[in-house]
Amino acid sequence: MNIRDFINKEITYKEAIELTNISGKKMIELFSVANEIREKYCGNQIHTCTISNAKSGRCEEDCKFCAQSAHYNTNITNYELKNKKILLEEYDRAGYLKSLKFGLVTSGRSINKDSKEFNDITSFLETAKSYNKSTELCCSIGLLSKEELLDLKKAGITRFHSNLQTSIKSYNKIVATTHSIEKRLETIKAAKEIGLDVCSGGIIGMGESWKDRIDMAYTLKELGVDGIPINILNPIPGTPHENREHLSANEILKTIAIYRIIFKDKVIKIAAGRESILKDFMGMAFMSGANGMLIGGYLTMKGRSPQEDFKFIENIKKMWK
Repeated sequence: MNIRDFINKEITYKEAIELTNISGKKMIELFSVANEIREKYCGNQIHTCTISNAKSGRCEEDCKFCAQSAHYNTNITNYELKNKKILLEEYDRAGYLKSLKFGLVTSGRSINKDSKEFNDITSFLETAKSYNKSTELCCSIGLLSKEELLDLKKAGITRFHSNLQTSIKSYNKIVATTHSIEKRLETIKAAKEIGLDVCSGGIIGMGESWKDRIDMAYTLKELGVDGIPINILNPIPGTPHENREHLSANEILKTIAIYRIIFKDKVIKIAAGRESILKDFMGMAFMSGANGMLIGGYLTMKGRSPQEDFKFIENIKKMWK
């Protein structure tokens, strides 16, 4: 297999599976090709987004990786939906951080139409939209109908976020049993049907196989998602995955590179785990195909300071020149 062929041609599922067996010196070639594809199809922009943990904890779902599930004792802070004033302040901060997108994220299966929470969210979106800032509005508020998504679009969002987390086949085994992945698929399809961008990716390091990762990638490709966040599991005490070993940097970077070859012109965003798991190899993620990142922290875990990330971004851009 000539890896460089994939710069100008689409990779098949079978070929992507074959790439997972690459090791040794061939890894450097894989990273180089992925970086060349990123530059050719995406240019040299790093896409940044900031999220708000707008409603935390007491979630009825049993997602095995999640600190916010009511099924586990993780000692996080629980709170109801933040008020409009706080959300607007956070939206302003995202603008200050020069984030391209601001995502409102809530715990729980869904926040549905006609509830007070749904009305409060649309009120926030309408006000934030009126500011006419360059930071676009996004939502991740669970499993929704097309009608509910239309209401959010009318209120101001341009993108909806819902992670698949892993392959369809392994979802109930390594992610959750209290809901099916089909509900996530339905929400993503509905969002695309009404013209919203969709951000959807997953978590690596939960015990999934390489086949699971490639299966998830091709499901996301078939759905036509616009951004693919790759989260790296940082096992949280109290959850079923608490004793999992961290993935090696080698395996993480290989995953990113293969995803870049599959998703030539999409934003591949490195999210949770980039600082705590990749550590000294974080810069290599952006030399192996990544072109996006979360800044300003995650849901229940802090990230690096914005100042550190700004300096990091500038250094990556210098390396890309």
